[in-house]
This record gives sequence, structure tokens and C-alpha cells, in this order.
Amino acid sequence: MTTFKDLGLNPAIQQALDELGYQDPTPIQEEAIPQLLGGHDVIGQAQTGTGKTAAFGLPLLQYLDPENNEVQAIVMTPTRELCIQVTQALRSMAEHLDIEIVAVFGGAPIRSQQSQLRSGAHVVVATVGRMMDLMNRRSLVLTAARYVVLDEADEMLDLGFIEDVEKILRMCPSGRQTALFSATMPPPIQKLAEGYMYDPVTISITPKTLTVDAIQQAFVEVPAKEKTARLIELLKIEEPEQAIIFCRTKIGATRLERALKDKGLDVKALHGDMSQGSRDGVMIAFKDHRVKLLVATDIAARGLDVEHVTHVINFDVPNSSESYVHRIGRTGRVGRTGRAITFVTPAERDEIGRIERDVNTKIGEWESPEERLEHAPAPRRRERRPRREREETPEPEAVKDDAVKDDAETEDVPEREAEAVAATNGTAEPSADADNDSDGDGEKPATTKLFVNRGERSGIDEEDLRWALREGAVLPDEAVHDVRVLHRFSFVEVDPDQAERTVEFLDGTKLKGKEIRLEVAKS
Repeated sequence: MTTFKDLGLNPAIQQALDELGYQDPTPIQEEAIPQLLGGHDVIGQAQTGTGKTAAFGLPLLQYLDPENNEVQAIVMTPTRELCIQVTQALRSMAEHLDIEIVAVFGGAPIRSQQSQLRSGAHVVVATVGRMMDLMNRRSLVLTAARYVVLDEADEMLDLGFIEDVEKILRMCPSGRQTALFSATMPPPIQKLAEGYMYDPVTISITPKTLTVDAIQQAFVEVPAKEKTARLIELLKIEEPEQAIIFCRTKIGATRLERALKDKGLDVKALHGDMSQGSRDGVMIAFKDHRVKLLVATDIAARGLDVEHVTHVINFDVPNSSESYVHRIGRTGRVGRTGRAITFVTPAERDEIGRIERDVNTKIGEWESPEERLEHAPAPRRRERRPRREREETPEPEAVKDDAVKDDAETEDVPEREAEAVAATNGTAEPSADADNDSDGDGEKPATTKLFVNRGERSGIDEEDLRWALREGAVLPDEAVHDVRVLHRFSFVEVDPDQAERTVEFLDGTKLKGKEIRLEVAKS
């Protein structure tokens, strides 16, 4: 696989990526960055959570001339929230570059933004309406903007901004490089691309590569009149750390917020009828973990990226499969696992099948944590063989991950890790105090050791693994006996009757942005 270091980025940009812990590009980044660095126009069809910002942001930063104080690049976004998010991401990637990135958006004093632009801006990230306003006031001139990005173009279409987008594109140089990113490609967006892009390269990342594979999905069938009561019951059972509850309308979100507050729940609403100041206050409180439940409409939650959202609940069925993916992508962030639960009335039951087909996923009927444990597949117990037989019979290779082989063959592997590799392969000498853990008859307490292909090098620590075991595999704390995090991989020991379901639930999911693989360590 290509790494960021293989892409030929500016050393100052690469330094920032190293500090941010970025090593391997996502599929959209791996395909789009070389094309954009090569000067091509690019159409990227990819969903939220696939790494679009770095896909267009890294070539954008590479392109800039710090000595030229004109606006050299613009990024158009549909919402204020996404504008702020993109600006923060670009600034973090430009940490060691001498450039200015300015965000302009509605709901903030325009005079302060005009002052920032007068002081010099190499990059302007903007909502469409505020950009038009600044251009009309002659505070923003785009004659030198030779790198143009349209982020979430389909959302701009839904909000009625496409005509303004076309006006802005006409004000940019004809020789510009244009990148357009969109989750879907409806005809108006295709027409926009045909009219304002030059021989674009199209990159499409299909839904099966999305982060929904790290999200446990379920549905609840309930009569419409009973939805609120069932939601309250479900929240008590699931006990989310933080949850976003999606409603179809602003009125529905307001009513649900009131109903949940009347039951004593910690909840705030987020919708388009609120003032920008009120929306900002709610979002800041939610991101700071001061609010546990957020009732939101689709538009209001755009760009909302909160690490500890453990649950997304679709109180109303989304209008489209694309909207479903956007919604549930609010959980399972930063490589964590998450849960997405969709309420359907009996008349809406067929909608689940439609979403399953469109997104290439499986949505089962919701079960309580106790029911999930009860219905988990029973593991196959492995009989212990006499020590002599184990010593005389060569064991199969314990793990398939190349990282283990590399570590076993590398001289500079830490001593504790080399011992762990040997133990996994069944070659380690028994420790002097091995008998101290016996249960009286020479046998150790029965646990099953699992190998995890990630460790400290991937930014994973013991608490991360315990969180994944507790939330992703739904293991009680007493079922986890030991967690050892080494440099390149880790070991966890669990109750034997929980081992197979732990592998089933966590193998192939993501933790800290990295795919993790689990298997039983055959020692």
C-alpha cells in the first residue's frame, strides 16, 4: 500500500502529517492526491468519513506560494460547520508552512472577516453565501485563485446554492485547477462539472469501503404513536456515552427534545430554525461532552465530528440511503466502533431492505445487550493436550500478520516483544513463577489469548483495547483478564466462551483509524 511518504509531499507538510500520526492514506486520498498533484481536475465521489479533506487539502497546500499574498486557493462548503471543520484540518496540515488560511461564513461579523482578508490570505474556506457577499463588497478578489475546491457539492445543490457557485467559478481564472467532491452525482452536479471543469479524472469510492463496517447496525419496528416511549426505554438500556438522534423535520426535533427533557434526560436540539449563536452554543456543549443527547435534523448535523458519539439513532427513517450513510457516519469516528439504530413503523419496514441493498450492509433487528450475549455463537472449546504432546507436535504458525514475522526477525525489537512472539509461536521457555498462577492442580485458570495486529506504533493503548472489548464486543469487564500492548501488536486474554464472539465482533473493524485483525493465538 502507498504511504503518505510515497506521494512526494513538501517536507514541511510531511512533518505535520507525521506529528498528526497519518501514515497510510485512505482509498480516496491514495487515488486523488497523485492526480491533483499532477495538475488534473478531479471529481471525487465519496461519502463523509472517507478522508476527503486531506485528499484535496494536501495538494492544495503543496501548490501554494507563501511569497504571494493574493488568494491562491478557495474551498467552498455548504454549511458553516463544515467550513470550520475544513479550516481546522487545513491549518493542522499546514502547521509548518508560512501561509494564512482564513474561514469566512455567515453568522459572524463580516467586518472582522474583511479585516482578515485585508491582512492577507493564501487560502479562503467559505460558505457560498458569505463568499458572494464579500465578493460583492470587493473585499474578496479571486483573480489569482487557481486552485478551486467544491466540497459536498450535492449538499450545495440541496440548499439551492448552485447558481451562486457558478457565478463564483466564472470569477476565477480560466486556467484554474478544480476539484469537486460529492457523495452523489445528480444531473445538476454532472452538468456543473461538464461546464466548469477541464477533462476531469473521476474517482469513485463505493459504499462498501465506507466506515459503516465498523458500525453495528440494527432496526426497531414500532408503531408511530409509541416511538417516543420506546426511544426512552432504549436509551436506558443502551446507556450511550453520547448519542445523536435524527429527526426528519425541525418541528419533530423540537417536540422530541421537549418530550425527552420532560423525562429528565440531558438533551439539546439542533435545527435550522435556531439562531446561529444558539446552534454554535449547542454544538460546542456537545463537543465538550456537556450534553449527552443531541436531537438534530440532517442539515444541522452536517460537519459535526465528535469522537465519543457511541450511538446514532434514526428516530425517523432517512429519506435516502445516502442520508443514512451520512447519519450513521457520525458514530464510529476516529476508528472507534459505534452503534446505529433505526426506528421504523410497520408501514416503513421495507425501507430497511432498500438501505441494505443500496449500502451493501446488514441491518438486523435490535436486541438488548443481554439478548446479544445470549444469541452470540457458542465457541468451539479446544481441549488441552498433555505437555509432552504439545512439545513433540509442531504448532501451526500462530498469526498471519506480517508485522509479527518482521518483529521476530528484527534484532532491534524490544525484548518483551520478542518474548511475546516466541510465546505465541509456542517456543518460549516457561517463566520461573509460572506455577504461582496455578489453581492448585497444576493447571492455570482457563483463558483464551487473542492476538491483535496493532500496538503502540499505531497509537493504540490498553484503554483503547479495553474500550473496544467493552463497547465493540459487548464484553463485561470481568470477562477480560489481561491486555498487553506491545510495539507493533497486542495480546488480550478473555474467557474461553467469549473468544470467538470477540473475534467475530471486532475482527476487521477500525480502532484509532487503523483496521484491526483478531485471531486466537495458537500457543
